[in-house]
Amino acid sequence: MAKRKVAYLMVQQILRIIFLILISNLGAMAMDPLNLPHCLGPCSTVENCFHDCVAQGFPKGGTCIGITLAQMDCCCKWS
Repeated sequence: MAKRKVAYLMVQQILRIIFLILISNLGAMAMDPLNLPHCLGPCSTVENCFHDCVAQGFPKGGTCIGITLAQMDCCCKWS
């Protein structure tokens, strides 16, 4: 029981750190309108995020980003 609680707390801490890193990076990107990501929609509806972004003119492709697996979006990379 104690091991389960410690593991749960560790997972929460790791998720908080990831969330803070994402927020700090998105905050820096939001200052420059050229760096706003172009998102194609939920990753569950996009067959291949990387190749779909390349096909739409984003040579660096794309990746699925989001806080939870259920809410991830396919966003293309500008640079």
